[in-house]
Amino acid sequence: MEIVEDIVIIGAGIAGLTTALGLHRLGLRSLVLESSDGLRTTGFAFTMWTNAWKALDAIGIGDILRQKHNQLSGILTTSVVSGLSTSEISFKDHDVRCVNRKVLLEILENELPRGTIRYSSKVVHIQDACFFKSIHLSDGTVIKTKVLIGCDGVNSEVAKFLGFSKPAFVGRSAIRGFLDFEAAHGFEPKFFQFFGKGFRYGVLPCDDHSVYWFFTYSSSRQEKDIEKDSVKMKQFLWSKLGNVSDNIKAVFEHTDLNSMVCSPLRFRYPWELLWGNISKDNACVAGDALHPMTPDLGQGGCSAIEDGVVLARILAEGLRENSKSVKQGNAEEIEYQRIKTALGKFAKERRWRGFDLISTAYMVGGVHYEFQDFFKNLTIIESQIFTKMTQDVEMKEQSAPSNSVPSTAPSTFQQLKEIMSLIEMGAYSREVRRIARAIRSTIQLRRKFKASVLSAFLNFVLVPGSEAHSRLSSYLPKEDEHDMEVDTASSTTQVPVKHSLPELEIYCYLLVLIYLIDQKRYSEAKACSSAGIARVKNLNRRTVDVIAARLYFYYSLSYELTGDLAEIRGNLLALHRIATLRHDELGQETLLNLLLRNYLQYNLYDQAEKLRSKAPRFEAHSNQQFCRYLFYLGKIRTIQLEYTDAKESLLQAARKAPVSALGFRVQCNKWAVIVRLLLGEIPERTVFMQKGMEKALRPYFELTNAVRIGDLKLFKTVAERFASTFSADRTNNLIVRLRHNVIRTGLRNISISYSQISLADVAKKLKLDSANPVADAESIVAKAIRDGAIDATLDHANGCMISKETGDIYSTNEPQIAFNSRIAFCLNMHNEAVRALRFPPNSHKEKESAEKRRERQQQEQELAKHIAEEDDDEF
Repeated sequence: MEIVEDIVIIGAGIAGLTTALGLHRLGLRSLVLESSDGLRTTGFAFTMWTNAWKALDAIGIGDILRQKHNQLSGILTTSVVSGLSTSEISFKDHDVRCVNRKVLLEILENELPRGTIRYSSKVVHIQDACFFKSIHLSDGTVIKTKVLIGCDGVNSEVAKFLGFSKPAFVGRSAIRGFLDFEAAHGFEPKFFQFFGKGFRYGVLPCDDHSVYWFFTYSSSRQEKDIEKDSVKMKQFLWSKLGNVSDNIKAVFEHTDLNSMVCSPLRFRYPWELLWGNISKDNACVAGDALHPMTPDLGQGGCSAIEDGVVLARILAEGLRENSKSVKQGNAEEIEYQRIKTALGKFAKERRWRGFDLISTAYMVGGVHYEFQDFFKNLTIIESQIFTKMTQDVEMKEQSAPSNSVPSTAPSTFQQLKEIMSLIEMGAYSREVRRIARAIRSTIQLRRKFKASVLSAFLNFVLVPGSEAHSRLSSYLPKEDEHDMEVDTASSTTQVPVKHSLPELEIYCYLLVLIYLIDQKRYSEAKACSSAGIARVKNLNRRTVDVIAARLYFYYSLSYELTGDLAEIRGNLLALHRIATLRHDELGQETLLNLLLRNYLQYNLYDQAEKLRSKAPRFEAHSNQQFCRYLFYLGKIRTIQLEYTDAKESLLQAARKAPVSALGFRVQCNKWAVIVRLLLGEIPERTVFMQKGMEKALRPYFELTNAVRIGDLKLFKTVAERFASTFSADRTNNLIVRLRHNVIRTGLRNISISYSQISLADVAKKLKLDSANPVADAESIVAKAIRDGAIDATLDHANGCMISKETGDIYSTNEPQIAFNSRIAFCLNMHNEAVRALRFPPNSHKEKESAEKRRERQQQEQELAKHIAEEDDDEF
């Protein structure tokens, strides 16, 4: 498909939309192509100075934008070493504001006619087409235009077409963030700037409720990883903030990870603007495509707005002049020459302006980052002054020298603090996977828990005197000097940072509960878990769900260990109902398994099946919970005589279980062996020889041998010898059912060995020990004949069993029927494979839409994340 347009602008950024609006104000229509599916707000905000405001006033949106942003009164510069301000400059003669990039772009979009911007239009190729430029899009569309304007950013396709090289990396990177406050943030209308060794950052209020901040630093190999990992990025920021006020630190602390972006700083060599082609024929570039620069002057967005207004004015003048002097026959050529002249005039006017801004921004940035020695000395002097000011305080805090040898490995307390930071980060960013990782780390650390460490951690996290702190501290014994770790005591002398996150409060309940269970203080564990569950009921936060799911598990375990599992059945049902209403799918999985376990503990199989069939089903979020569900489902199906389904569920649970979950896999294999025996199958010997399972599966191996040979006496001996094991495994009732299978197997062996045998001999060989073994043997043989287990006849008058001779099966039609079914199966499979290779009709015309592509990519990412988060520590 080919489209013809007068003016095409590539890139719906600041420069592109400003140019389009300037042309619209002057009566010219343009088409803006944007590769993304919406407005690009990368960078969040920028500082807009007086020159940009004059340009916006020229296109009529300056006042609209001023109403949404506060004017800044000045810039306050502070050292992060001493925390003292070094200079303050007033903006009394300038109109300076921090502008939300999204607000600006939305205002520009709303002022443009509908249909001006075409989203999801990625340019893949540009070529000359006589008096036009031909633009090829990724969806196959070709657009021919009289004027091509490239406003497509640093990696501009139009700049590449004009011959510009790729912008150079300056050796620095920038992290930018944006934070919205629910209430007023309380900052003065100032540009707060902070500097230290090798970095500089600033905080700028946009309005009464939003704040923009940036952080620029010299990049190194060790710091390149933070660009891809948002957690490392925030930790890096926190380590560099230095000695600044708490409200400044709070801005960085409460910024959501999704509201942060890190990118390397790039610029175009200034001489490229002097010697390069800013315009060529009927094409040109503007904005960052023309003059990418470092943000040290705060003129990147401002100069882009200037470009748009100037370009719109010059281009409109050239096209209007052209319309007055058009002659028949050479109209296209005259119009082409006028456009070329107008774009050349724009290039001449903006060439030195861009050169000046790029050079000045680079030099200003280099003052701090290149002259490291000067700032190193300055930092040392400030550090000495600050140390002298706080020397009295530090002298009082010095402790007596200790003879203990410091350990290089982090202590349990330090590891818990790291886990706490991970939970805090996950809560702020609403990333559940971080909290799940914290829970896994906790389980690996549980063997190192001591009362002194947990008490110190509670003091660090919870506010002393609060309800949670008082309750949890009462379960921990007094600190013992011998139990204290070397660095735990010193750590607790620091001023603790108090948190009010409910995730951390529930996590403290979980820690204490695990400690009480490990110490076998089950009655106290019950009380602790009940208090934690009562607190969880009042929290409707998805970031609490992972911790709450583990709390549910230990809540049920503490009652099971005391034999009071039936007491909490109603509470578990209420919790499952709450989890369903809150769409807490992980909680639903966990609680459903706990309820099934509760019912099966008391042999309430009918109630368990009713609950299982009525409970909502969805895609499993936890492999461990899914394995448990399959195991319980297999047990229910076994009791209900549905052996085929039970076998499939039990074997699937054993296969999906992690290798480290040895006890769970042993239980699955025990039940699977019994079910396979009940189905008439004989499990392979390798099942009983699995590593780590030989001893546990030994009783079931001997039981399988008895069933295989059909020896009723051996079967009875094995059942009596391992009765305690079968009772503990709760399989003794199933083993009683196996007696009939043993008799049938023995009878089948007799039928094969003897063509005719008396019922008395049958009873003797089967070792029936009843009062009337002959009558029992007769009934057993009759039933086996009716069920098709043996091919024989019963002679009641003579009291014997007559086996039928085995005929030649190849003299019957049975082999032909079997071969025919196999051939039909292979032919059907071949036909289906051939049909699958055919292309659907019009497949070359049907292309995947951008919305479907995004949905598919999102599903693939979620699936990859789910697989990556699979762990084997929950069993």
